[in-house]
Amino acid sequence: MNSTTSKIILIPLAIFILTALIYWPGIKGPFLFDDATNILNNSTLEVRTLDPSNLYIAAISGDAGPLKRPVAMLSFALNYYFAGSHLASAYKITNIIILCISALLLFTLNLQLFKQLAITTNNPKYHLNAFWYATITCIIWTSHPINLTSVLYIVQRMTSLSTFFSLGCIIFYLSARNHWLHHAASWRVISLFIASITSLLLALFSKENAVVTPLLILLIELILYLKEKPWSHIQKAPKQLQLIGLGILTVFFLGILLWAIDYASGGFNSRPFTMLERVLTESRILCFYISLILIPRINSFGLFHDDIALSSSLFSPWTTITSITFILGLLTIAFYYRKRNPLFALGVGWFFIGHLLESTFFPLEIAHEHRNNLPSIGIIIAAISLIPANLITSKKVTLGVFFVTLTFGSITYLRAHQWSNKLDQAYFEAIHHPNSPSAQYTYSSIALREGKINEAFSAIQKAIALSPTEAAFLIHFQRYLAQGGIETPPEIQKKTLLIIRDYRITPTSELVLDKLTDCFAQNSCLRLLPNYLEWIEEILKKKPNNSFYHLLKGKASFAIGDEKTAIRHLTKAHSLDKKYLQPLFEIFNIHIKNKDYKKASLILKQLKKANEVAPITRYKEIISIENMIPKPNKSQEE
Repeated sequence: MNSTTSKIILIPLAIFILTALIYWPGIKGPFLFDDATNILNNSTLEVRTLDPSNLYIAAISGDAGPLKRPVAMLSFALNYYFAGSHLASAYKITNIIILCISALLLFTLNLQLFKQLAITTNNPKYHLNAFWYATITCIIWTSHPINLTSVLYIVQRMTSLSTFFSLGCIIFYLSARNHWLHHAASWRVISLFIASITSLLLALFSKENAVVTPLLILLIELILYLKEKPWSHIQKAPKQLQLIGLGILTVFFLGILLWAIDYASGGFNSRPFTMLERVLTESRILCFYISLILIPRINSFGLFHDDIALSSSLFSPWTTITSITFILGLLTIAFYYRKRNPLFALGVGWFFIGHLLESTFFPLEIAHEHRNNLPSIGIIIAAISLIPANLITSKKVTLGVFFVTLTFGSITYLRAHQWSNKLDQAYFEAIHHPNSPSAQYTYSSIALREGKINEAFSAIQKAIALSPTEAAFLIHFQRYLAQGGIETPPEIQKKTLLIIRDYRITPTSELVLDKLTDCFAQNSCLRLLPNYLEWIEEILKKKPNNSFYHLLKGKASFAIGDEKTAIRHLTKAHSLDKKYLQPLFEIFNIHIKNKDYKKASLILKQLKKANEVAPITRYKEIISIENMIPKPNKSQEE
C-alpha cells in the first residue's frame, strides 16, 4: 500500500474515530427545546413507509424559515422511519455522521484552496504541503466545541446540513472552475456547475443562511483567481466600461440591502431590542465568537446568551466601539495583506460573510453558537495560514496541533458529557451563565419536574430578579407554588398582571402559558386556573384578534367546566385563522367527551377541509380521532 492510498484511508478513519470519541457521552442525551416543536410534535414526520406522498408531506411540514427547510425535515422523517420511533440517539448519530462527512468535504476544499494558492503565489511549497494544511484545518474544525450545538441539539441539523451542502457547492464549483481553466469547456465542466447549483439549492432548503454561499465563491474568485479569466478580461476592458459595470453592481447590491432592511424592520415588533441595538450589539457578538473559536472556554459556551447586555450606543457599553474598531482593523489587515497571505484574507472574509444573514440587522435572537458552524471555518483557515509553508511538517507544529486538538476535543467531550441528560445540561447552563434568566428558568423547570424543589425555587427567584419585566418567570413561579399546594400571594398575582399589561408578551411567556394548559388537564395546577384566566383576559385586551390566546382561553374555560365559553373562544380562534387546526381539535374533544357524536362529526368534516389548506397538515391525528366516533350499525342506518 503506497503513501497516497494510506492517506486516503487514514484521514476518514481518523475523523470518524475522533468524532465518535468526542461526542459519545452526548449520544444518550434527550431532545431539547425546539426539538419538541419541530420534531416530536410534528406527527407528519412519523413515516412508516417510504411512500413518496408521505415523504413529500413530511418534507413540507416545517414552519421554520421562509423556505420551510424541506431537506432537513425529510431527514428527520427518514430518521424516524429507520429507527422506528423518535429515538434521540438515532438522530444524534446521524448528526455526527453529517459532521464527519462535512469534515471530509472541508478537507477536500482545503486541498483545492492550497493547490490554487501555490499557483496564485507561485510558491510550490503550498502545493507540496496542501495535504498537511488540509488535515490540520479539518481536525481542528471537527473537534472544536463551537460545533457541539450543531450536533447534539438535534434540530440544528438544519444548520449542519446547510454547511454540508454549502461545502459541496463550493467544491463542485472549484472543480468546474479549475477544469475549465486548465482544459477546455466540456460536458464535465457543465455537469460540475450543475452539481454546484444543485448542492446550493439543497443547502438553501436545509437552512436559508446558505444564501451567502455564492458570496463565499465570489470571495475565493477575487482572492485566488483574480489573474484568471474572466477577471483578466475585465481588467483589460476600458476604465469607463469598468466603472459602469461597478456602478451597476453597486446599485444592485444597494437595492438588495435596502429591500432586506425594509423586510427585516417589521420583525422587531416582537423583539426586546431595536434594529440599531441589534446591529451595535452584533459587533460585540462577532468578537465574542472569534474569541470562542480561537480560545474556547467551557464556561462561555451555552444555549442561551441572554446574559449579554444590549448596546444602546457606540459607547454604551464602551466595548461596542472597541469591537467595531477591532473588526474594521481586522478587515483592513486582511485587505492589506491579501497578496502576501491570500488565505488569511480569505479566512477573515469567509467568517464575516458567513455571518451576514444571522449577525446583522435581521430580527433574530442576539447570539447562538450554531451560527458559527460554517463561519468558524474561516477563522481556522486564517489562523492556519499563518504557519509558514516550510514549517508545516515540523515537530513543533505537529506538537502544537496535537495540543490544540487535545484541548478542543477535551472541552467538546466535557460539554457532550454535560449534555447526556436534561438535568445536567440545565444545571451546567445555569452554573456557567448565572446572569442568564433563560438558563435559570430552564433549570428551575427541569429541577421542579425532577422533584428538586429547593433548587427549582432558588433558580426561578434568580430568573425573576434578573428579568423583572418578564411575565413568564412570575407565571412559572405561581405554577411552582400551585404544585406545592401553596396559594399565590395577592401581590404576586397583581405584579404578574401589571407586567402582562405594561410589557411585551414574549415567546417564552406564550410557551409557559401553553404548557400550563397541559398541567390543568393533569389536575396538578387546577388551583391556578382563576389566575390563569385573569392573565389571558389581560392579554386579550391587548391582542383581541390573536387566535393563539383565544385557544388558550378556550382550553382554560373547558378545564373549569365552562364548555359554552370554551367553544365560543375556540371557534373564534379558528375564525381568526382558518389554517389554525388546533382549535377544531379542541372543540371535537369537547363534543366527544359529551358523547355528542353528531356535532363531533360536523367538526371532523370542518377539520378535514381546513387540513387541506393548512401549512402543516395533520392527517394522522385526523384519522386517529375519526375512530373515536362510533360507526352506526345497520339498524341505525336503516
